[in-house]
Amino acid sequence: MSKVAIIGYGNVGYHLANRISSKRHEVTIFSRNPSEEFVLSIDQFDPGSFEFIILSVPDDIVKEMSDQIETSEAIVLHTSGANPVADLAKHPKHGVMYPLQTFSRTKEIDFTTFPIFVEGSDEGERDIFTFVRSFSNDVRLLTSANRSKLHLAAVFACNFSNHMFHLSESLLSELDMTFQDIQPLVEETLRKAIELNPSQSQTGPAIREDDETISSHLEMLKDEKLRNLYKLISDSIRDNK
Repeated sequence: MSKVAIIGYGNVGYHLANRISSKRHEVTIFSRNPSEEFVLSIDQFDPGSFEFIILSVPDDIVKEMSDQIETSEAIVLHTSGANPVADLAKHPKHGVMYPLQTFSRTKEIDFTTFPIFVEGSDEGERDIFTFVRSFSNDVRLLTSANRSKLHLAAVFACNFSNHMFHLSESLLSELDMTFQDIQPLVEETLRKAIELNPSQSQTGPAIREDDETISSHLEMLKDEKLRNLYKLISDSIRDNK
């Protein structure tokens, strides 16, 4: 059992705290703006009291937060896919544990179903790997440069696709329909992408070069940004046939 400090209690921090504590580690949560009784103020944080310190904070303040923490024997980790391990270089033992999953406070997460990518300083990497293996079945080593590329791929697959769902939801609302009305279509699209690979499962007017349908769709879109987005994606589909 290790003593673990988690700094930040957003979606990732929330799920990590639940998962790590369930594996008999002693977890204490700190935040600059405590929102729960059991979350302590960052002013109460003593780095020397912990073996692992996990920075579960927005990417743009990872280095700032790291630099504010006094050096100790603790291993300092961040959870970002985009930030390099060098952001924590102030600390002799440091590293990254990047869970490749999307987190929402209201949705339970099964940590046995996705990988966690780790990287560490020479003095800390073995201990990081052992620690993460205590609560994850799939732990993989990955450098900062390659993790950034993985994060980019994840943004396209997750964040951008969800934005497309959002735009679809808006169009459906004009018909007094909900996104759930096209759930079978979405589920089959994802199933085919996984089984056949996305490069082999693309359908629709762009891949067929159906200019008549594309022109009709463009006429329906009154918002110029949406028209440009539709054109851009259609061109990209054609270019990647």
